Order: sequence, then C-alpha cells, then structure tokens
Amino acid sequence: MAGEKHLYCVAKGDYVNSTLATERWQMGVRLWADTSVPADQGTLPNTGDYGAASDTSSDTLGSYTSTWVWTVGIGTVIVPIDYLKNQAGPAWKTFIQNATLSSNVRLKEVHLYPITDTGRAFEGRSAILTYATPPVGAAVGGNLPTEVSSCVSWKTPQVGRRGRGRIYVPGVPQSAIDSNGFLTSTWVSNLVSRGETLADSLDVESVTPTVTHVKPIVTGAPWTHYGVITSVNVGNVADSQRRRRRQLVEARTSLDVTYG
Repeated sequence: MAGEKHLYCVAKGDYVNSTLATERWQMGVRLWADTSVPADQGTLPNTGDYGAASDTSSDTLGSYTSTWVWTVGIGTVIVPIDYLKNQAGPAWKTFIQNATLSSNVRLKEVHLYPITDTGRAFEGRSAILTYATPPVGAAVGGNLPTEVSSCVSWKTPQVGRRGRGRIYVPGVPQSAIDSNGFLTSTWVSNLVSRGETLADSLDVESVTPTVTHVKPIVTGAPWTHYGVITSVNVGNVADSQRRRRRQLVEARTSLDVTYG
C-alpha cells in the first residue's frame, strides 16, 4: 500500500508563574481515522485525500481554525474542527484539570495534524483550538523542576517496540513525591486512570460502520502499521525530559573562597 494516513493530536501549553514564562511543554497522541471500523492492529488507511481549507469557528470552549480537510469522493473522512470541539478539546482539558498536575501547568492549545506516509504533516497544515480560558492543573503547592515528568505508557497488540508509546506529562507536583523520592501510589493510580480516560475520550465510535471512526494508536516510521492503544501504565519512579527546560536561564549563586 501507499498513501497511508493518520492524525496527530498535540496538546501545547506553558506555565502560570512568570519565572517560567519562556518555558513550553507539549504531548501528543496519534490517531487512526477512517470511514470504517479499525482492527486492533494492521495497516493504516489510505482512504481519500488531504486538501487545503480555511475554516474557522468558535464556542464557549475557545476559537478554532483549520487549514486542511480530508475528503473521500463527495464525502468527508473527518471534520477537523468538529473533532476538536467534541473530542480532543474536552478530552485534553479534562486530563489537565484532573490528572493531579501542578496548578502552575496551563493548557493553551490543541493541534490536530494530518500526517502523510512520510510521517510529516500534509503541507505543514493543522487545525487548532485556542482555549478561551486555558485549563490549569489542580494540585496545590509547587511543582518539581520542569524537566521532571511522569511517563504515561501505552501498550497495543502490536509486538515489539513499535507497539509501545508514551507521553511525558508536565507539572509533577511536589506532593506527588513520597519521603523516599518515589511517586506516591495514590498519585500514580490517579494518573493511570486519567490516561485511560484520555484515550477513551479521544475515541469516536458509531453503530454505522461507514461513518467516521477514530482510535488512539501507536505508530512510527515507516508510518504504515499501527496498534490500537489497549492498556495504560505508569511507574512510580519520576522520569526526566531535559528539553522541558531548554529555555530556562539558570540563576547561579557564587562565593569566593577565603583561605587562612
């Protein structure tokens, strides 16, 4: 086959505190989409064609723009703005607000990219939701350094490393760490639950097999095969993602040595 397609749904944000004004974070989930019912694993669909568009909309959640469409014949595989309104926007908002992340973490936008068999977005296009009121985390107290994260891991029926994926969540709060430096069991259990809810909320089901269906998946180069996410797990050891502090200028304190 050739011309395989999938979508990449990416949440992007920053931090509330002004000392982290230059820092940004993002995390994304890849999506199978087609006017058919997906198997748990297989070859990505090559239905229809991507095309250029210039669509806008708004509601109480936020404002929307889309520069692409995905059509098949005289029909549509998926309407990007509708998906952001009904699935992705609410799903990421709920995740940020309920995953016990630091109240310093702020979600600004959700991007939906049309990915080609090159692994890149079609003509660099995207559909974007900009939240009217950016959601923030709910954990009280401070957050750990921005490079400290917790990894939500995805498992699929596909065997090997191509069947596993993950997202690194931002804003691990200080309260998530126990006296021995591990993530607490309560915090881990909540994050696992919220990860499962996120995957489920990004899904689109229908009793009609020939209309739009969407499933969260894991896929990678050469961008032909996929596995549907069927399991979520989180470990109790904090992870590190150094790029989360790539813009942070470190304040240093020095002291001259005095001898004698």
